[in-house]
Amino acid sequence: MKNKVILIFLLLISFSGFTQNLTEKEFVILTFEMDRNKDSHGTFIYYWVAELKKYEKVDEYKEPKIYSLFLHEFYGSEQLESCCLGNVSYPYTMTTATATEFNFPENHSEYLTELRELVKKNREKIQVIKKEWKNGYKEKVTVYATSIRGKLCECEFGGDTYLTKGDRISFPKGDYEIIKDYLTKEKRILLFKDFSDFDYSNTDYRTGK
Repeated sequence: MKNKVILIFLLLISFSGFTQNLTEKEFVILTFEMDRNKDSHGTFIYYWVAELKKYEKVDEYKEPKIYSLFLHEFYGSEQLESCCLGNVSYPYTMTTATATEFNFPENHSEYLTELRELVKKNREKIQVIKKEWKNGYKEKVTVYATSIRGKLCECEFGGDTYLTKGDRISFPKGDYEIIKDYLTKEKRILLFKDFSDFDYSNTDYRTGK
């Protein structure tokens, strides 16, 4: 039971407009934890999703499809609803002109907290990136992978903050279950991927672990 996030409210219709037919799939949640020795206030954490798919006629895996995953509640509920309907979402846009709402289910924050804890407890370290500058600044980014099974609301990003317009973004929905021994020998393309130049800053800074 500890390897599952089970919250009944997300099995119900939490938002009146959620009609996208989501299918359960297997994927890897990537966690980027960044620490700096100066002008830093704790550990900055970012989440992404990596999907592994094979070529049609060759028994090999393609370069992983990687896109943003939002596991912190910083967006309006209407943007979550828009994404789950398959429409363009503007998670960083919060103005009266766009009628930003926060009509989340009562336990939505707890759901995200549990999911973050599930990801952290079952992750595997896949890379450590260290950078150092002449002025004494140092940065260390640790990349973790958590293999998981569940559903995602996936859609197009429509803003111009952190990400690029047209990028794919996603929000978690429903139950999640850890997949043991997912990154087998034939799937290790993700483990050998170099994230040194990967722009992982896809959300507001979130400190702490």
